[in-house]
Amino acid sequence: MQNYDLEYHKALNRSHILPNILQGAKQGIYSQFIADIVISLLLYNETIVIEDIQISDIGEYYAATASGMVVGFLSIYMDPFAVILFSTLAYAYVYNIIKVGLNLDQIQIAPREIIFDSILTIILIYSFDPVAHNQYLRYKEKRELIEPIHQRMDRSNSQTIFFIVLISTYQFLKIQDRSQQN
Repeated sequence: MQNYDLEYHKALNRSHILPNILQGAKQGIYSQFIADIVISLLLYNETIVIEDIQISDIGEYYAATASGMVVGFLSIYMDPFAVILFSTLAYAYVYNIIKVGLNLDQIQIAPREIIFDSILTIILIYSFDPVAHNQYLRYKEKRELIEPIHQRMDRSNSQTIFFIVLISTYQFLKIQDRSQQN
C-alpha cells in the first residue's frame, strides 16, 4: 500500500475547483434543458409536434446552474451521495430566491420535500450508477488517508443523459401528482 501524500492531494483538489465549478454550471444548464425536453414529451406529447417544447422559467435555469456549481465544488471534497443533499438544497434555495425576486413572493422552502427528493435521488443513483459506487469508494479511501486504489471514473454522456431522464421522470410524476391534487 502506498503512503498517502496529503499535500499532493490538497494541491490537486485546489487545482480542480474552478474547472469543476465551470463544468458543473454547464452540466446544470444542459440537464435543465434536457429535463425540459423530457418533461415536455411526457406532459405534452400529443401537442409537441404542433407547438414547441415547454421551456422552464429562468429561475429553474439559475437553480440548475447553481446546483451544478455546488456539485462541481463539493464533488472534490465529499462523496457523491452526500453531494446530492447539498445540490438539491441549492436548487430549491436558488429557485425560490429567483422566484421571490421576479414575483415578489415569499420564499417557500419545503424541507420534507428536499429531504425526500434527496433520499429518492440517492436511491436511484445507488441503484443504477456504477460510477457513483466507484467515486464513493475513492472518497472513503481518501478519508481514511489511503492512496486511492479505485481509479477515477467519469460518467459517459449517455450515462449522464440517462440519469437526467430518470430524475426528470420523477419530477414529471411530482408535477402530475400536484395537478391531480389541485
